[in-house]
Amino acid sequence: MKSGRVLLEMLKKYEVEVVFGLPGETTLPLYEEWKTFEGIEHVMVRDERNSVFMADGYAKISGKPGVCEGPSVGAPHMLPGVIEAYSSCVPLIVFTTDIPLNYEKRNMLTGANQTAIFEPFVKESLVVSKGTDIPYMIRRAFRLATTGRPGPVHLRLPMDMLKEDVSVCDLYAQPGFSTYPGRRSQADSSDIDKAIRILAASKRGVVICGQGVLHSRAWNEVARLAERFELAVGTTINGKGSIAETHPLSIGTVGARGATSFSNALVAHADCYFFIGSSTDSAGTDGWKVPALDTDKPVIQLDASENELGNNYPAAVLLLGDAQSTLKALLERAGEEKREKGFAREIAEKKKAYLATLDEGYEDSSFPIHPMRLVAELEKVVPENALYAVDPGISAVYPGSFMKANRPGRTFVCNFAQGSLGYATSAALGVAKAAPGQCVVNITGDGSFGFCAGEFETIARTGANIKIILINNKSFGWIRVTNSLKYNNEAFATDFSDVDYLKTVEGMGIPAFRVTSSEELSETLARAFAAEGPVFVEIPSEPEDLCIPPVPGWAEKARERGQKNYF
Repeated sequence: MKSGRVLLEMLKKYEVEVVFGLPGETTLPLYEEWKTFEGIEHVMVRDERNSVFMADGYAKISGKPGVCEGPSVGAPHMLPGVIEAYSSCVPLIVFTTDIPLNYEKRNMLTGANQTAIFEPFVKESLVVSKGTDIPYMIRRAFRLATTGRPGPVHLRLPMDMLKEDVSVCDLYAQPGFSTYPGRRSQADSSDIDKAIRILAASKRGVVICGQGVLHSRAWNEVARLAERFELAVGTTINGKGSIAETHPLSIGTVGARGATSFSNALVAHADCYFFIGSSTDSAGTDGWKVPALDTDKPVIQLDASENELGNNYPAAVLLLGDAQSTLKALLERAGEEKREKGFAREIAEKKKAYLATLDEGYEDSSFPIHPMRLVAELEKVVPENALYAVDPGISAVYPGSFMKANRPGRTFVCNFAQGSLGYATSAALGVAKAAPGQCVVNITGDGSFGFCAGEFETIARTGANIKIILINNKSFGWIRVTNSLKYNNEAFATDFSDVDYLKTVEGMGIPAFRVTSSEELSETLARAFAAEGPVFVEIPSEPEDLCIPPVPGWAEKARERGQKNYF
C-alpha cells in the first residue's frame, strides 16, 4: 500500500468526512491515491489561508477537528489561520506536503523550513519521514488536538515519502479522539466546594462564559448553574451561545466586542465573578476594565488550560478541568436547593428598560442603511435554525450585540482571538459542510472582501446554502473610526474607490442583489433567503466614523458629535 493511501485510511478511521485544500506539485502523490479513495470529500480552495479558516468553521460546528492541507509553496500562507486557531483553542489537523527532506539544503524550488514556520503556533509540529510512521503520527495528532487546551497540530509530509510502498501493522484509530474534548478532566472537589460557598453567598453574581463552554458543550450545565444560584450569565463574543439569549438570566455579550451598556453595567456592579472557559482576554473584558483588574470581589475561574488559570485576575478559586464535567460535579455537590435573591427581577427590569432604547435604531429608515435596521430585517427572514459566520468589525459587533441566540450551542462563528479580516466567508463554507442543508448567513464587509474574493468561486462550485450579506461602507471602517476617535484625524489609508461587487460575484456564478433604497431592504432580503443555494446581497452603509458602532468608550464620543449610538 502506498503511504498516501495509509494516510487516507487513517483519516477515515478518525471519521474525517471532508478536507479543505489546494493542489501543488508536492501534493500530487497524495492526490493520486485520493482519486480512487471513497469516503473523504476534498474541497479545493483558492488560497491556502482560507483552507485553514474553512477547517476552523467546520470544527466549531461539527465538534470534530477540522482538517486542511496545502502544498509546500503554500505552507507559509496557512499561518494566519493556524495562529487564529491556536489563539482560540480550535482543534485542527494541518497537513503540508514538502520537497524531499534530503534536498532541503540544496535550494530546491518551494522548499522552506516548515517546522520552524509552524512550531510556535501549534501544539506540535510533526515531520513524517517514514511511511510506516503515519498511523502513529495520526493518532498522536488527533490525541493532542482534542485534549487539554485544544488546538492545531501540524504534520509535514515529504512528497517522496508519500510514494513509498509500505506494509503497516498498526492501522487503527483511538476513537475517543475523533471528537473534542477527547478526554474530560475534573477540578478538585475541595476547590469545587470553595466555589459553591462563594456562589451561595452572592446576591448579584455574574458568570462570564468564553469559547471553552462551547468547546465543552457545557451550555445545559451553565443554564442549570445560573438557575441554581440565581446568577446573571454573560458571554464573550466568541462564547456567544453558551446560554440561550432568550433565557431570563442571560445578559448577552459582555466586554469590548458585541457588548451593551446594559450587560457591561451588570458586570461592573456584580458581587462575584465566575469565568468559565474564558481566556480573560482584552476583547472579553474591555481591556480588563469589565471587571476591573483590581476588583475586590471574589473571582472563580474554571478552565481546561493551566495557562489561563489566574492569568489576569487574582482568583479566590481556580478550577482546573473541563467545563461540562466540573460543572456537573459542582451541581451535584451543591444539591437542588434554590434561594430567591431578587437578582432575576433586577435583570428583567434593566433589560426591558435597555431594549426600549433600541426601537429607534430598528426602525431607522435612512439610507445608506443603518446596521441596526439591517439586524432587525435579517431577524425577520433568517430561518430559525440558521448558523452565522461573521467578520470582524461592524459585521460582527451589531449581530453580536443585537441578534439574539435563541437556542444554546454554537450558532455564531467569529474570530476574535486574532480578528483578521476575510475569515468569515471561508469559515461559512466550513460551517455549511459541517451542517449540510442548513442556511448559513455570512455577514461580511467590503474590507474583508479583498482578502477572500476567490472563495466566492469555491462557494458557487459547491452550491453551499450560504447567504452572503456584504456591508459596503467603502473603507476599512473600523480603522477609520478608531483613527478618527483617537487622533481626531481625517481618513488616512482606509478608503476604497467604487467597486462593482455584483459583477465580480455574478461572474463567479452567484446570484447577486444590491439594495439601492431603504424601501428595498426588506423585499431584497426576502428574495435572497427564498432562493436556493448561495446568494449575495450588497448593503450600502455609512463609514463607521459617521455611524459609530456600539463599543465601550465610543458612545460618549458619538454623543459629543451629536450622533446616535445604541451601546
